[in-house]
Amino acid sequence: MNKRVIQLLIIFGFLFLSFTTFAKTLYFQWREVDPAYYFEDGENLYVSLKVISEKSGRTLDVYNDTLIYVKDSKWNVFIFPQNSLAIINSTESIRFDPNDLKVVDGEIYITTELITKLSNLELISNDSSVYLNLPLTQVSSIKTIIQKTDARIIIELSSSPEDVGIYPLVNKSGYLIKIKGAEIPDSYYYEEYNNKINYIKAYHYSPTEVWIQVKLNNSADLEELIEENRIILDLSFKDTITLPVLVLDPGHGGIDPGAVGPNQTFEKDIALKVAKRAQELLKPYSINVYLTRTNDVYVDLHDRAVFSNEKGADLFISLHLNDYPQDSSVYGSEVYYFDFSESAYARRIAYRENLDLNTDKNLIETWVTDKENSLDESEKFANILASYLNVNGVKFRGVHTAEFAVLAYTRSPAVLFEMEFISNPQVVDEFTNGDYVEVFAEIIKNAVIDFFGLK
Repeated sequence: MNKRVIQLLIIFGFLFLSFTTFAKTLYFQWREVDPAYYFEDGENLYVSLKVISEKSGRTLDVYNDTLIYVKDSKWNVFIFPQNSLAIINSTESIRFDPNDLKVVDGEIYITTELITKLSNLELISNDSSVYLNLPLTQVSSIKTIIQKTDARIIIELSSSPEDVGIYPLVNKSGYLIKIKGAEIPDSYYYEEYNNKINYIKAYHYSPTEVWIQVKLNNSADLEELIEENRIILDLSFKDTITLPVLVLDPGHGGIDPGAVGPNQTFEKDIALKVAKRAQELLKPYSINVYLTRTNDVYVDLHDRAVFSNEKGADLFISLHLNDYPQDSSVYGSEVYYFDFSESAYARRIAYRENLDLNTDKNLIETWVTDKENSLDESEKFANILASYLNVNGVKFRGVHTAEFAVLAYTRSPAVLFEMEFISNPQVVDEFTNGDYVEVFAEIIKNAVIDFFGLK
């Protein structure tokens, strides 16, 4: 093989590798487009107008060589190929280079730069990929507020969607929300409640349409409010759930051991044992009992309150152990409920729930009202709990108010129960041998059934 042939082979190989390596991949709504529907020519990437129109939910009508018409309910484009002219929604005219449009085997192909203008798309490009995306509304969050006889579902959107429709579910209680021109960043959302609301599920019906299913356990009347960036569903339940709901919150967990007593005894372990035992003791009674954690995992303080709110709790008890290493002889129980100030609480909720004090004034007011209304019941339960502590011979150090975060964000009556002092070796021995686990679980059970009138 002579030198000239070798040189030609090297050049051909380099060109082949360059072509295969640097050929761009086209995506629509972050999904790869079949390469049969686009091609590169020089520096331009041409894409089938028919395919992109279909993917955008639009209809393509080609009348003749002089007129192409693309339409949907809100978008109309007239393209005049021979004049290199396009008119959008009868208000905007665009002149383009004749090379921006090609006809291949009867199919119309347009450069990605031009099609973004004609179809109102976003164009993202790098060395290897080109993305054509509709500027869709993002479903930012789905929040629920569950109360005794009603519930509110708030769907936050990043912008105004193309269309919103709300329909009853077929053959089951609930509603279906169809949001056109929208997407979910994570493509799927599911939250189970097992209360008045069974679950909420959101998913893509198509790349540009989101469906949200709200499955109810009880039939409910619906009032809907569709704002520019928000959908609010207010549900009034016809058949209320009669069983009270208790949420037990074993403090700490996972990477957070809580206070550490003698012999490396962890607060998180004792709290969980008592919560599980109290749940067992309450099984014979007409009450739904949930635990914020059932094993040794870390749960954020706010997430514990969110869990309680989503379960529609009628009472929330956070279980902890006190610590006073300066004097290991100190012992006894303390009970806390939330120390409330209306203005301070409104600011706190606005900050934590990412709400605006002016725009979201009505929503913040519901939080403030719920918390204020729960305080008397919180104090009532604290005193009931205190009475059972005294009956069982446990030293009681009083009912107090405090601004514990886990109490701040619960909407139901709520207390934080410091069962004992883990810094006291005798107390640790009582919990380790199981005696105090049984004693405190029994105290909680008795106080709960007294509070709910289940005796």
